[in-house]
Amino acid sequence: MSVTATSHDILKSIDDSILPPEDTLSEAMYNNVKLDHYFNKLPKSSEENNINDQTNQLIVSAAPELEDSPAAEWKLLRTLAGAHQGWIRAISLDEITNKWYVTGLADSTIKIWDFENNSLKAVLTGHVLGIRSLCISKRHPYLFSGGEDKSLRCWDLERSNSDAGCQIRSYHGHLGGVYSIGLHPELDVLFSGGKDCVVRVWDIRSRVEAMTLLGHTNDITSIETDYNDPQVVTSSMDGTIRLWDLRKLKTELLITNHSKSIRSMKSHPKEATFVSGDSNGEIKQWILPKGELLNEFGTSQLLPNQRDNSRIINTLAINPVTNTLFSGYDDGKLEFYNYTTGNLQQSGQSPSLAGPEQSAIYASTFDMSGLRLLTCHGDKSIRIWGTSY
Repeated sequence: MSVTATSHDILKSIDDSILPPEDTLSEAMYNNVKLDHYFNKLPKSSEENNINDQTNQLIVSAAPELEDSPAAEWKLLRTLAGAHQGWIRAISLDEITNKWYVTGLADSTIKIWDFENNSLKAVLTGHVLGIRSLCISKRHPYLFSGGEDKSLRCWDLERSNSDAGCQIRSYHGHLGGVYSIGLHPELDVLFSGGKDCVVRVWDIRSRVEAMTLLGHTNDITSIETDYNDPQVVTSSMDGTIRLWDLRKLKTELLITNHSKSIRSMKSHPKEATFVSGDSNGEIKQWILPKGELLNEFGTSQLLPNQRDNSRIINTLAINPVTNTLFSGYDDGKLEFYNYTTGNLQQSGQSPSLAGPEQSAIYASTFDMSGLRLLTCHGDKSIRIWGTSY
C-alpha cells in the first residue's frame, strides 16, 4: 500500500543555516558509432547509411500487480537563500564525483556549489541574459549552458579559477532563448532547443551546426538522449513528444497523448523508459523504443473538477536507487511517486520565502546516492531534501 504524508509531515523544519550566497574533431572518435556516416562528412550534408543498431529490451511487470514497499519520508534539510538574484531555472549535478553541482538563471550567472558543505566554489559569467539550461559532460571536464540570449556556451571547469576565465566555446544559431540542452552519451555532439521550436545538433569541438530537426510548433522544453535508437526524444509546449530518426532527420514517432503543454520530461538512467509531465498535472510513463504508454501517474488521484492551472508541472526527477519519481509544481507543490506502480507516496507544499507568487519549483535533481534531492525555486532559493533507507 502507498503511504501519503501531509504537508506538515514533509515540511517539518527549515534549517536555520542560510547561505548567501580550439581544437579539431577526431575522426577516430566516431568509428563504429551510430552517426559516423554523418560526421565523416562534416560540415557537408549527410548521406544515408545502413547501420544495424541494438535496441533496448525491457521486461516490465504490470503495475497493478505490484505493491509498494514502505517508502522513506523525504524531509527538508537545508535552504540556501539568496543563491541567485533571480529565479533559479536550471540545475545540473556532477554524476561522476557526486560532490558538486551548478545552478543558474535570471541574473545571467552560473554558480558552482560544493555539495558537501554547501559553499560557493566559483561564479561563471558570460551570458548577458538569464540561464535556462545546464548540462555537465560525463566525457570531458565541460559544462554547457543555454540562455535567454539565444546562445550556447562551453566552459572548461578545470580552468574555473583562471584569471582568463573558463569559457572556451560559444555556439550561435538559435533565434530565441535556449531552454533545453542534452549531450549524446557516445559522441561529442550537443543537442539544443528552445523558443525557436527547432532542435539544433552541434559538433562540440568544431562548433558546426550539423543538423536541424524540424517539427515542433512551440517552445522545446526537454531533450533526452540515449545510446540506442531513438537517440533523441524531445518534448514541447505544443503538447507533443517526438522520437527522432537522426539518419533521416525526421520524426520517427509523434506522441500526442497529452492534452496540454509539456513542461518537463525525464528519462530513467537505468531503464528504457521515460516520463513526461504537463500543465494539467498529468504524468505519463513511456517505454522505448516504440514510445508506448506504460503508466499514468497522478491521474487516478485527481477528479476532473480538481484540475486547474495551478497543477502545472515544471520539473521531474527520477531516483533509480529508491525507485522514486519526484514532481515539482508551479504552485510549490511537491509529490513523490513509486516509479514502478505509479502510486503517490508523499506530497506537500514547499514554503516560499517571498510569498505565494514566488513559490514555483523550477528545477530538480537527485544525487547519485539516492538520499538527497535538490530543488530550485522562484524565491531564489535552493533546497536540499533528504531521506534514509
